Amino acid sequence: MAETTHEILNSANEAAGRVLKEAMKAAAQGTFAVGGCIINNQTGEVLHALHNQVMRPLTSSGHIFTFDPTAHGERQLVYWYYANKDSLALPEPEHLTIVTNLDPCAMCTGTLLTAGFNVATVAIDALAGINYDQTFRFTSLPQCWVSHAQSHFGYYACSESDPALASYARPYTGGDQVAFNSSAVSAERLMACSAIFEASVGQVRANSSDSGRAPEQLIDPAELPAEDLIKVRFKAIDPQAFELRLTHPRQPDKALHDHLVEVMKSQPGARNAVALVDPFGNVILSLPDHFQESPVHTAFMNVTRAYAQVRFKLMDDPQTHQQAEQTLTHPKYGTFVFLYAPDPNDSTTVMTLGAYGSTLEGTIPQVFPANLQYFHPPQNGTMAELVDLMTRLPPFYTQMAQIAIAPVAAD
Repeated sequence: MAETTHEILNSANEAAGRVLKEAMKAAAQGTFAVGGCIINNQTGEVLHALHNQVMRPLTSSGHIFTFDPTAHGERQLVYWYYANKDSLALPEPEHLTIVTNLDPCAMCTGTLLTAGFNVATVAIDALAGINYDQTFRFTSLPQCWVSHAQSHFGYYACSESDPALASYARPYTGGDQVAFNSSAVSAERLMACSAIFEASVGQVRANSSDSGRAPEQLIDPAELPAEDLIKVRFKAIDPQAFELRLTHPRQPDKALHDHLVEVMKSQPGARNAVALVDPFGNVILSLPDHFQESPVHTAFMNVTRAYAQVRFKLMDDPQTHQQAEQTLTHPKYGTFVFLYAPDPNDSTTVMTLGAYGSTLEGTIPQVFPANLQYFHPPQNGTMAELVDLMTRLPPFYTQMAQIAIAPVAAD
């Protein structure tokens, strides 16, 4: 059972120091230098603290490798909360604040909005942060979520008397339910929270984006025997892994459509199902929403997390490392296929699009059709609204990841 820390914070500056400590742990691990913690608004108690876990060193070689592209500090904290809410009798999210040293990305923002937490930020991320333009207008969000974000997100003030550091001074911007919103962070901690991330980001993105062989250098995993550990470990998550194969890897067919329908029906309350197809056309994973775990366990999150974590463990095992390297590659060379395109006015869609961008991490191969596809339009809203939402995401998603989505025929 997870335990709370019994650590008490009393100010924004103390909170900034706490998340900076987590960011330092992340930097030392070779991943994005971002950290966060959950604070009880009433008591100031730190319920849990985590740092980014996107990249981890492989035990055998020490090589920094993608562990989970969604394992940002804030996303992990939300998942931790739902995994421990009942056993620890945790307060409702509206009575808590997640503090982070860096402005949440689209994935983390969608996760936090869906869960209903208050959010406190120290430093701005001008590339992927949801407040990248520092206007606090949240133009990247569906309009129906803007006022909610404005009342639940906060950017700590920086109070600085030293004239040499006056450029860091800023007022508090945000909702009045955010913990420690009436106090300020020091210029030193504001600068440190930003600088430590900026120092880590380039190399981490390169390690993540380049962690996989090009399709022409791969061996088809379908040729492996049924008892091979690669197939066994994926089938432990999805019993139908590697059972379905597309004739054309980027052209999903009726068989995959019908399969996804059944996958969605297999989970009560699921609204969608997503498949990951490898460059050979093998359907490696196909999973539904798991809303019985939490409102943020969506199908795409389940698929991209599971693929990355199984691949990491296979790469980390000397018994399977070579074969995993030869058969399993970066998801940017595969195709994610949705049964239904994400709903443009749903906060989980911001999470999903952000998670897709984090999965790709860098510029994707220029392929046609896109490696993000759907059989049916959104169940609520329109494709025009979804495309519009994609074009309004922070610059990382529009300029680097270049998120696009393509329809495929169901017959």
